[in-house]
Amino acid sequence: MSRRVYVKGKKTYAKGQAPDLSKSNRYQNIISLMSIRVEDVHEASPIDRTGEFYFEVGGKGTFKHDYRVPHHGTVNIKENMTYSAKQDFTLFLEFDESEKAKTKPIPIKLKEKDATKDDTVFKTEVPVVYGSGTKYEVLKGKGIAVKVKISSRKTRF
Repeated sequence: MSRRVYVKGKKTYAKGQAPDLSKSNRYQNIISLMSIRVEDVHEASPIDRTGEFYFEVGGKGTFKHDYRVPHHGTVNIKENMTYSAKQDFTLFLEFDESEKAKTKPIPIKLKEKDATKDDTVFKTEVPVVYGSGTKYEVLKGKGIAVKVKISSRKTRF
């Protein structure tokens, strides 16, 4: 039997032609989690020294509440351990239009989940500079350090 060859997709540009992003005014802004280092867990139980953490990113939006990451559940980390994401763990993703490059602060809260009350470990604002490329930043709280990747670039989508 003979084999059929299937071609997936087609080239949409002529040879030497590329999309002109200089006329584009749309930016893709991404904040991704790289790692979390926990040195001290504020647990009441001395037996299980595991912290359950989640993020609230964004602030008041369309649905009048903060954007929670992960949506359900928590990131569980034992004391003196590091959580490293195997892939980019996206905390914030936004497509925005702007005539010129600007800076937009994105509020981020890291919370530790408890049975009675969720404690805020730290609350900060991460500045996203439109069209600046990729940079890494370390956010620190009491007994915890979070490394995030901030990326902003022009896009035609």
